[in-house]
Amino acid sequence: MPSSPPVPPGRLILLNGASSAGKSTLCHAIQTRIDEPFLQFSLDFLMFGARVLPRRDPEGPFSWAEMRPRLFEGYYRCLPAFLGAGNNLVVDYIIETPEQWRRLVELLRPFDVFLVGVHCPLDELERRERARGDRHLGDARRDLLTVHTFTRYDFEVDSRRPPEENSERIIAAWHLRRWPGVLGRLS
Repeated sequence: MPSSPPVPPGRLILLNGASSAGKSTLCHAIQTRIDEPFLQFSLDFLMFGARVLPRRDPEGPFSWAEMRPRLFEGYYRCLPAFLGAGNNLVVDYIIETPEQWRRLVELLRPFDVFLVGVHCPLDELERRERARGDRHLGDARRDLLTVHTFTRYDFEVDSRRPPEENSERIIAAWHLRRWPGVLGRLS
């Protein structure tokens, strides 16, 4: 039986910003407007899916402190697996630490990654955080202090603008991107 031709690797549009900056909404807007298939793959799908992550006890093997490092590492490893299988991805993420940034760079350096900074002022983040009601108050403030300190970006947006407008701007910039992008040049 003849083998299938090799599948080219997928490409990644990675949105980084504080909690409640509108990254997931923007991912969906990109996904519905871009001219080729992109899978949306968010860590939130794992963390906040009631049937995915069993958080039962504050201590022991079900504690968040015990599960968090393995969950994050598994998520990081999923990204190159999906890309290597030829899937394009649009991903929202909060890069919290230099160690997380280094791990993402290490795993994603072989791929075409377009890194987008999603900016939003603190007063608006806090307004959105209160309105959502599904996040701990103060997460957005904590994230904003660090989330944009680890890298430069291939493109940046202000999430106070409508997601439809920002998605069109991101897609246009993505089509004009240089490869390697910021992440690839760090290799």
